[in-house]
Amino acid sequence: MQRSSMKTTWLSGCCFFLASALCYGADVGVVTILDGNVRLLRGASWYKLVEGARVQDGDVIDAAERAQVQVELVAGPIVNFAGPADVLAVSAGSREGKQPAPAEMYLTNGWLKLAVKAPSAALRVRSPAGTIVASDAVAVMHAEAEVIEAFVERGSARLIEPGKSATDGTVHEVKGGDFAIRAADRPFATTGAAPQKFVAAMPRHFRDPLPARAAQYQVARVQLVADRPISYAEAEPWLTGPYRRIFVKRLQPRLADPEFRGPAMAKLQAYPEWQAALAPAEGQAKDKDKEKEKEKDKEKEKEKEKEKSKAEAPPKAAEKAESTWSWPFGKKK
Repeated sequence: MQRSSMKTTWLSGCCFFLASALCYGADVGVVTILDGNVRLLRGASWYKLVEGARVQDGDVIDAAERAQVQVELVAGPIVNFAGPADVLAVSAGSREGKQPAPAEMYLTNGWLKLAVKAPSAALRVRSPAGTIVASDAVAVMHAEAEVIEAFVERGSARLIEPGKSATDGTVHEVKGGDFAIRAADRPFATTGAAPQKFVAAMPRHFRDPLPARAAQYQVARVQLVADRPISYAEAEPWLTGPYRRIFVKRLQPRLADPEFRGPAMAKLQAYPEWQAALAPAEGQAKDKDKEKEKEKDKEKEKEKEKEKSKAEAPPKAAEKAESTWSWPFGKKK
């Protein structure tokens, strides 16, 4: 009976451990290829990124020039991007349900190649100038502040123009073999092949298929080592971007650092969410300045009182000089 009870307890413990492992964090995917200088922003701190590391919701991957990173998402899609580039992992997506929720990433700038194979979840890659959505396709994407270019190697994808009030606008279907471009100063256009300029600028390794290597990192988990907190200059683009609400909330603890708080206070109107946190510090600084001014005023008043006292004091009587003349019949008494 005791052995049966122990066995039941052991099985319960194993099931609890398995459930904990499956629910560990909010993993978007795993880094399966990394070459060059790449870092990851999690919370308010930078970490040096390494192969095998899990990428979580809200992580920002910053790839330096000539660096490449491949992330294989838990929902199935594979994403490889080349620096200089910044990518925000927004959502992991899901394979469950008749219409699985798409995985979502945000590419501020740079080159990205995606490979999505049905029946995995679709992939949505947003950028400032437009969004690419693929459910069964291989495509190369290049994004800048006001331009998005895409070449669909296989399958088909949708290019969605930005709409008003942060909503999606016009949707365009881009078929395999087609090249599409959308810029702020010109309308959407497609051609039957990628221009030579696009091909010449494209990272060389994008010409090859993206290898699937996630199986090599299924068991081991890599612990990232923190480097340093994010600076205000690095944070500002995210604090003013389309995901500002996320970053305003997660970066508020950085206001405790004077080097971060100072520039933020200089632009206090841009961060109404932080005014309550910044106001006490600002008020304390003003109170200290007022106290200093009061002390200076007191010192000035004391000096004035001294000068006034000197001016109003009666003049001292002149001392009578002692006579040096002597009487002929002796000293004067």
